[in-house]
Amino acid sequence: MASVKLRPAQPADAAGIANTHYRALDRYHEFYGAFFVLDPKEILEKSTPVALEKPENIILVAVDEESSGVVGIVKYTIEAEKVVSTATVEGPASVEDPASVPAGPSLTAVKEHLKELWTEFGRRRDEMDECYERAADGKRHIYIHTLMINPDYQRRGIGGKLLAEVLKQSDKEAIPVFLASTAESIGLYSRMGFESLGTWPIDNEYWAGRIVGLERELGIAGHEGLQETFKGVGEVEDVMVRWPKKQ
Repeated sequence: MASVKLRPAQPADAAGIANTHYRALDRYHEFYGAFFVLDPKEILEKSTPVALEKPENIILVAVDEESSGVVGIVKYTIEAEKVVSTATVEGPASVEDPASVPAGPSLTAVKEHLKELWTEFGRRRDEMDECYERAADGKRHIYIHTLMINPDYQRRGIGGKLLAEVLKQSDKEAIPVFLASTAESIGLYSRMGFESLGTWPIDNEYWAGRIVGLERELGIAGHEGLQETFKGVGEVEDVMVRWPKKQ
């Protein structure tokens, strides 16, 4: 089994990063793809080079030393201290995460007939952002936008190694780390010292049914089997924080 090394991401890693991200979320592409004008694969392929160019993004990759391929990624930002307004609360958004980017004239534009439904679906994200912002309290902190491992390389400790690099910076600078965790990752984060600030479930079957019902009323075809595909499927997301360890 080839060893894996960590290093800062480079522009040439864009395709590998996009592929790793896409494969890690493979189970949900049909669901979220129903909302967007572009296919999730195309969104990631086009948005990843943009993310790599932004100076505020810190991106580390795990690379298979034998194949030189990217097999894991962590993307985070260091959020500066700011005055939190009670009138407007806005959490960080990741251009690489189709589920967390609001609709607009962008790569993540939502289909016109689904915009109202997407806004309704997004209220959960608004609540999560409010929870995170209250806990951050305007203080300087780290926000992890993305931590993804290629499914072929999961359960090898790669996610923990990438996360540990972020936590080193957190402890060195004495600032907390925030993120939104899926149910699949909450065990890792808990072992690494994160605590939950709140939990938000997603009933994919229910929302798939809303999409199918609306499109049926409008005479739009293409997603007739979506609700059946996601029958019994649900996601759970937690807003989590890991406070820095005293040096």
